[in-house]
Amino acid sequence: MALVALAALWGCDAAPGFAVEAPRPVFDAVAVTPVAVALDTDAQTATVPLAVEGTLAGEGPVEVRVVARWSDTDSLVVEAAETVQPGPFRVEAPFSVPRGAVGEYAVRVSTEGADGRAGDQAAAVVRFAATNLGPPSVSVNEPGAVTRPEDDDTVEVPLLATVTDPDGLANVAVVIARVPDGGGTIGRLYDDGQNRDETEGDGRYSAALLVDAGFEPGVYAFEIVAVDRYGALSEPAPFTFTVR
Repeated sequence: MALVALAALWGCDAAPGFAVEAPRPVFDAVAVTPVAVALDTDAQTATVPLAVEGTLAGEGPVEVRVVARWSDTDSLVVEAAETVQPGPFRVEAPFSVPRGAVGEYAVRVSTEGADGRAGDQAAAVVRFAATNLGPPSVSVNEPGAVTRPEDDDTVEVPLLATVTDPDGLANVAVVIARVPDGGGTIGRLYDDGQNRDETEGDGRYSAALLVDAGFEPGVYAFEIVAVDRYGALSEPAPFTFTVR
């Protein structure tokens, strides 16, 4: 009799006294819109009317989460969540972007059932583009002369480039110091609140040249160039310093 009872127990969906496990949420269909947004005016911001819709199978309620990130910097641009019932659903997650933040936005959709278990997931890419209003502009500081150090000592020559862009600072891809006339790149300047930079995102890009005992006295000439996300280059801004 014990064996018969045990067989009957395993034949049930759940043993008496145990909770019945809810089916995981499953997408019967899911779509992310729009797949592309283009800004063809001179407005400094654009709205991406992001929405996710489809059909869910399972038992409700189900939480649907939508997260979008700018792929270029992996920065979060929107996060939304809504509790829906199985069947047709729609979750809206619009977000605004500066016109210069062109490129791909990675969208991730996830679900969670009423029992807290993770369900289906989906991913998509939204592409944002805008007409380029022109290349960036650069102005640089004028450092004083430095005295050549001795032995293993070094002296820093500060570089500070102020960059503007008609499409906004989000459109500035990189700022570099280079040798004039195709002599090659020396290094990169940063506007990240680190790397000798004081304030992130203020358009003031910083770096430092290290002068050691190997530098001969004289005038050294470089140039600073900003490149936007369309590949347009600023006019080179001359940068010189003197080693005594």
